[in-house]
Amino acid sequence: MAALYFVLYFILAGALVFLSNKLGQYIDLLDKKTKVSGAFLGGVLLAAVTSLPELFTSFSSIILFNEKELVIGNVLGSNLFNVLVLGGCLIIFFNTFRKSKIDYKSHFSTFLGLGIIYGLMCYGTFVPREFQPQPESWPINFICVFILITYGLIVFFQPKQEEKEEEEKEDVSPLSVKQIIIRFTICAILLVGISILITYVTTLLQDELHLDATFAGALFLAIATSLPELVSCATLCKKGNFNAAFGDILGSCLFNFCIIGLGELISFDGSLLSQVIYNGTALKDQAVYDAVKMTILAIITLLFIFILLIVKKNISDKKPNEKLTWFNVLTIVIGLIATSGYLIYLAI
Repeated sequence: MAALYFVLYFILAGALVFLSNKLGQYIDLLDKKTKVSGAFLGGVLLAAVTSLPELFTSFSSIILFNEKELVIGNVLGSNLFNVLVLGGCLIIFFNTFRKSKIDYKSHFSTFLGLGIIYGLMCYGTFVPREFQPQPESWPINFICVFILITYGLIVFFQPKQEEKEEEEKEDVSPLSVKQIIIRFTICAILLVGISILITYVTTLLQDELHLDATFAGALFLAIATSLPELVSCATLCKKGNFNAAFGDILGSCLFNFCIIGLGELISFDGSLLSQVIYNGTALKDQAVYDAVKMTILAIITLLFIFILLIVKKNISDKKPNEKLTWFNVLTIVIGLIATSGYLIYLAI
């Protein structure tokens, strides 16, 4: 039966790839046809839509299958895989990245949100349960509420418009903005249905292969639900729209944490975060160990990408006509570091 489940898994994953490619194309068209910031389109609209698989697979894990550990593994694993995707795009399209226009203010605000939320996750993971902001009779850990508030503030204060160059205003497609939005919405709805199905197949694989729930979430669910980010990001980078691509990946990582917050609100029989809280003595539980690994690796890899953007803003962008071979090498090296995080997690 395992072979049949794998076939179903890859068929559903292929459907996610097709829909994600369409979503990336529609966001690129909206970026060119409207005055809405590409960073905002990628970081909020596309990020939210490409994170719908994580959202609905997580909700399905809680409500339908009662596998709460899948949620933590799904979110943390998806974020780590998202960074791998961005690192791969930096390696492949390094020259395009150097020439691309980046909305730094928007992306730096997203990094700020990620820094705050990962800090909250570290507190929730490493601090013993008796010091957690969770009343004894309540199923909700208020760290998850703080995560939702942080996301809301970052999105609210994020710049939503930018000045477009004159050539970017040209009609690049026969589709109107309304038609693009309708097609974008249809793809998003189909994405939701496939996400629920792939959650069910993952639970079947988990049972068939006798896998730990957190590991299964970080492996099968994280990869499958991150395929939209992979394909849409690669599509945008190939078109030279690194601004929207960065917004997509970083915004998806930020939105993914909202899934933990929202999942906490519908998990009435116990906190999601309590599944991975450090017990104060030793990391004996595999779920705790996996969560700690993914959190630390994501923080390190995101820090290197943040440094790359700072170098580009302060050095590379001020010399647009110079070849700057050293910057291309730096981009590839940091891309390799970013891709290594998820691979290191699987290896150790």
